[in-house]
Amino acid sequence: MALDEARLLRLAASAYEAAVAPELWPAFLKGWTQSVSADCALLQVHDFRQSQSTILISFGMNPRLRESYTDYYSKINVWRNQGYARRKYAAGKTNIDEELCPRAYLECSEFYNDCLAPMDAVHSMGSVLALQDGRAPTLTVLRGKRKTGFDEDERRVADFLLPFLVRAWSVYQRLDVLSAGEQVLDSLPYGVIFVSANESVVHCNRAARHLLREQDGILLRGGILHAADPLSEVSLRHVMAMALSAGRPPAATPVRRPSCRRAYQVAAAPLRNGLPQFRGMAAPAAVVFIFDPDSIRTPQPDLLIQLYGLTPKEALITQKLAEGKSVEQAAQELQIRYETARTHLRRIFSKTQTSRQTELLLLLARLPLGGS
Repeated sequence: MALDEARLLRLAASAYEAAVAPELWPAFLKGWTQSVSADCALLQVHDFRQSQSTILISFGMNPRLRESYTDYYSKINVWRNQGYARRKYAAGKTNIDEELCPRAYLECSEFYNDCLAPMDAVHSMGSVLALQDGRAPTLTVLRGKRKTGFDEDERRVADFLLPFLVRAWSVYQRLDVLSAGEQVLDSLPYGVIFVSANESVVHCNRAARHLLREQDGILLRGGILHAADPLSEVSLRHVMAMALSAGRPPAATPVRRPSCRRAYQVAAAPLRNGLPQFRGMAAPAAVVFIFDPDSIRTPQPDLLIQLYGLTPKEALITQKLAEGKSVEQAAQELQIRYETARTHLRRIFSKTQTSRQTELLLLLARLPLGGS
């Protein structure tokens, strides 16, 4: 089989398109199937530790057989099991089935007679896109009995395309992680904003976008967060500088609102190790949390007691602080002396392994929330 490089480069481009838009994977698999005269193709992840495989996307595969493979037959996949025992799986390597498992051994197996033969998919060729933590995403093509097995010409076609596929898979994984992370961030009831080393906003969650649209004290000018109130602006710039300075602790400040509603509580913390998901993009250097005391939900006292061993009184004080109230306000609402509240606060810091209210606020922001 001669290499049609122009056609294969177009196919590689379609793999990158599928990495960005997963609904395009079947179209890529169709093109790949045709390029090596296969009958069907599948993108699957082999889990060698669990001795099973999961099909992510397929083309030309009977849905019922795909379901039975996932439910049972992948567990007895002798191609995978024998190939792994023979150390044939390596990132960037294309394997033809007889290199993984001798034909005579395969044809005596339950996997062959009850799965491959009824599916008429008795020849395979698989390209390993990655190998990490005992898992190998693999692009596999299959042929039926009426055709011969895959040969070196077809392996050369696969090897030409493989570097592009490895990079496309990396893009797909990264975007998938970002998408999952974004869904988690968007579920939070408070604003989360990632900023770069020059204070430019890199990413906002849904709550932060809502707060910025309201323009009630927190503004975005030239891609940078600002406070509308002059005094709050001075404090915000200080907090941002603290978060972006090496070795400095998290900092927080109230930001007044023109609506006269209770001030936002804004906390910023450094991202000392960065976020690997943002490699190749503007890397965030700090994260900013914006809490609206009028709408925030706070951790339930029972949860704080279970997680950190707080006493009931300490848990109530912690809840008040999470609502954006000062220690003095918490003391008044709980009808205890201010000095007593300060003593409770020192014990709260010790039990939560924090040293200031800003750190405590950031810790509470990561907890499951209940109604206030």
